[in-house]
Amino acid sequence: MALQFSGQITAGNIGRELGKTYSSYMSMWNARNGRYGSINTQSARYPTNGISKTNSGYAFSDWYGYNHSARQASIGLKQVERFVDADTRAWEFRYNGTALGQNWQWGTTSIRNWFYVPIGNRVDVYFDNSIGWGSSWRTAVRQIYSNQRGYLLNVSERASTYRNYSGIYVQSSEQITIFNNS
Repeated sequence: MALQFSGQITAGNIGRELGKTYSSYMSMWNARNGRYGSINTQSARYPTNGISKTNSGYAFSDWYGYNHSARQASIGLKQVERFVDADTRAWEFRYNGTALGQNWQWGTTSIRNWFYVPIGNRVDVYFDNSIGWGSSWRTAVRQIYSNQRGYLLNVSERASTYRNYSGIYVQSSEQITIFNNS
């Protein structure tokens, strides 16, 4: 279970998150430097990633939101160009809104694991409406499916329709598949 995002955090809370018993001795230096087990960098927030840190991981507040058991999410893509140009962009953001990078795909492709995202980060999906070939009046089926939440988007629309699906905050071990078929 992850640590809270605000309020008071105790040494016992951090120790318990790292798998120690609540009442056992916990050294902040040992915790921060991985002596109780490696810091899980798949958690969107962790004490040594340099985001809003007050003391390089040694302050209790540096541990807000840390999840020791977090597992990254997988983003996949299945894109088919039958009658019209189909392009997809996925843009990843850190939990605090910092842009981390974009992934673009053009043409027919089936990528089981397109890229991976730490939990708590956000992914925005843009279905490109700039048709390079084919009729823009053709229908495109655009879907975003999560193995944990079901369909986040499921539309059939003109291929030239602007579609930007913003705000997919990924969950631990989630598998998200993006479909763009025209």
